[in-house]
Order: sequence, then structure tokens, then C-alpha cells
Amino acid sequence: MASTTKIMTALVVLEHSDLNKVYTITAADAAVEGSALGVQKGNRLRVEALLKALMLASANDAAHALANAVAGSQKAFVRLMNQKAAALRLKNTHFTNPAGLSDAQHFSSAADLARLTATALHNKTFAHLCATAEETISFLSPKKSVELHNHNRLLREYKGCIGVKTGYTQAAGRCLVSAATSHRQTLIAVTLNDSNDWEDHRTLLDYGFAQSEEVVFGFARVRLPVVGSDKEQIAFQTQRVSIYVPKRHARFLRMQIDAPHFLYAPVKKGEAVASVVITYRDTVIESIPLHSADDAPRQAVQKNFWERIKEYGKFGS
Repeated sequence: MASTTKIMTALVVLEHSDLNKVYTITAADAAVEGSALGVQKGNRLRVEALLKALMLASANDAAHALANAVAGSQKAFVRLMNQKAAALRLKNTHFTNPAGLSDAQHFSSAADLARLTATALHNKTFAHLCATAEETISFLSPKKSVELHNHNRLLREYKGCIGVKTGYTQAAGRCLVSAATSHRQTLIAVTLNDSNDWEDHRTLLDYGFAQSEEVVFGFARVRLPVVGSDKEQIAFQTQRVSIYVPKRHARFLRMQIDAPHFLYAPVKKGEAVASVVITYRDTVIESIPLHSADDAPRQAVQKNFWERIKEYGKFGS
């Protein structure tokens, strides 16, 4: 899977290191073969800068340096990579290095890379890194700046593209993991040893989005009772929600309003008073807050105990 390996490398770094940690480059870091940032022994950089070089420039020397900075050795870092793979149940994946250099025991599958990427994209820092087209990083010693350009052409050529990682070795061929978002839905595409990967990913993503449909839930007539106000009920500012899902899954979606039986005045316009919960096969996939469409001020003259009981009984019926 070549440098798509660096998806796992980045995730492990983000889970085990402080981005502000300063690392001094070793001779072994600088000697790593393949694509490189061009570091030299004695250079000092922050982990954050090395991560940016890893994800944008696919720098193998940055991968080697990050492994040492985080775990103290390549062997210890690879152990963390494989532990994470096991935790994610990536049954067809095994790592021997953090850069993606060719090795008979270094392998993955398209499905495993998709699962890994889905997890990694939940990390906000990772998501920002792989969606960045250009970046400038700074060396602490010697003081200098280096411009980085992301190898992923789809960031510039495919609408909604948010990453993720390119890769190439002679043994692996051209490898690509891409992701794109449309209508709050994110799709991931993976190809391995694909000489026409840019065009194939456009086709795959277009196909995936075409298989989705919009499911709309409306609740314009729903009102919440209010106790202690002349305004007896309030509506929600939002009266419908929608979600895009694969067509074959649409019939399994359900919606419910999660709200109290009634509200106590005062209620302010725009105040979050409930939520709409969408489930797929009894699993919550989205929860959206609902806000009051109106003010419900407290009554100037409060009702006595029996009047309030009577009012509550009216709502209960």
C-alpha cells in the first residue's frame, strides 16, 4: 500500500504525541530512502511540522523521525501501528515501517484502508492535515521555512474532496485513498496498483454519491406546551430535517423528537429546547438540536397551585 501507510503513521502520532514537542533529527532519519523533506542530522523541528511534511509531501524522512520522536525507535513505533490495526480489526493489514517502504510483511487491503481512513477522519487534526493543499513549515534549527504542496491532485480537481493520501512504490504501483463530502455525507474510495487512479477515483466518488438519496423528515405541526406563560405552546425554528444515505438503507431510518413533556417559562426565542434524533436500525446516526421559534415570557401574575395542576392536566390529556 506504499505511502498510504502514512495514514496510520499520522493517526498513531496524533494519539501518542504532543504536536509542540521538539525533535532533533538523527543521521538515520536523514538517510531514509524515497520522497523526503530533506532534513539533515541536527535539524530541530516540531512534531507538527514533521506531520505536515508526512501528509502533504509524503516525506519518508519525516515518517522515520516521527517514529523515533513518539516511540523512541522504529520497532516500538511499528508495534503501536500494529496494535492500532488490531484494535480496528484490520485483519488484512500488517506494518513493518512507518513510511510504506516495500517489504513482504508490510501489506494492507483496500477495505482495511477504507476502515482506517474512516477512523482517522474523526480526528480533527488529521482531517485538517489531509485536506490542506499547501502549507509552509518552519525549522527551529537552522531557522528556515519550507513550502509544502500536497501530492493529492483531487484536492484541487474534485469538488468536495477532503483528502486523503497518495502512495507509490515500484512493487505496490500507484495507490490512492481519497475522500469527498457532499450533503453532509462523506465517501471514501481506495485503489491499489491502479495506473489510472485519478480518473478512477472521480468515477468511484461520482458513482457513490449517485447511489444516495435524500430522506426528509417533517414536523411542522409539533408543538411543546409551556407552563407559566400566556403563550401556551411553542413551535421549533426548524420544521424539517434531511439526511443523505445509500438508497438501500433509506427504509431503515427512523426519526423521533427528544423533548420534555412541557417547558417552564420563561423560554427565549432561539433557545435549544429539544432535539430530533435519527436512527438506523436502532443506532443513533444523527442528533440535531431544535430551537424555540418564539419567546414565552413568564406570566406577570403567577397561577396558584390548583390552577397549575389544572393546566398540567390539560396538557396531559
